[in-house]
Amino acid sequence: MKKTIIFILILIIIMVGAGVFAAQQTGYLNLNSVFTQIPGTDIVAKTDDVLNGQKSTVSPIETENKKLRKEKKDLEYKLNTLEGEKTKLLEQVTELQTELTKLRADLTNQEIATLNAEELAAYYQEMKPEAVVKIMDNLDDEIVMIILPLLDKKQTAKIIALMDPQRAAMITQLLLDKKVRQ
Repeated sequence: MKKTIIFILILIIIMVGAGVFAAQQTGYLNLNSVFTQIPGTDIVAKTDDVLNGQKSTVSPIETENKKLRKEKKDLEYKLNTLEGEKTKLLEQVTELQTELTKLRADLTNQEIATLNAEELAAYYQEMKPEAVVKIMDNLDDEIVMIILPLLDKKQTAKIIALMDPQRAAMITQLLLDKKVRQ
């Protein structure tokens, strides 16, 4: 009975070995790494391509997949780059809109100041030059520089003539500088 059991075990081992070898040769199993570690099994460890005399080929689907993955990666990179540029452009647009709003407010304030200055100039035009000089002696030079050009030349000349000579000289110089800048 012992001999029969041993015989059956040996037969089972041979059958399993033959099955594994057949599976390796047909391509159902790839045990090349295992066979290369066992001495004397170099023939079994050879690749299927060498045994079959064929060159290894990559399937067209795998090639297409690699190509599509690369294209996807390139497109994602371009998309990220474009999104970054878009963000920068949106920030610039926001800054420009803020600046435009500020400039419009400044322009509105300047228009109001001009209208006020024209209204004051109309009042000063009707006043006697002596009274205007008394008022202008208490005003900043900048305000005087805004009002004087809005008056008639004769009225302006009379006002400057009645001013303190030092202030009249300074106002005249400022008026000349203003005309040169324009």
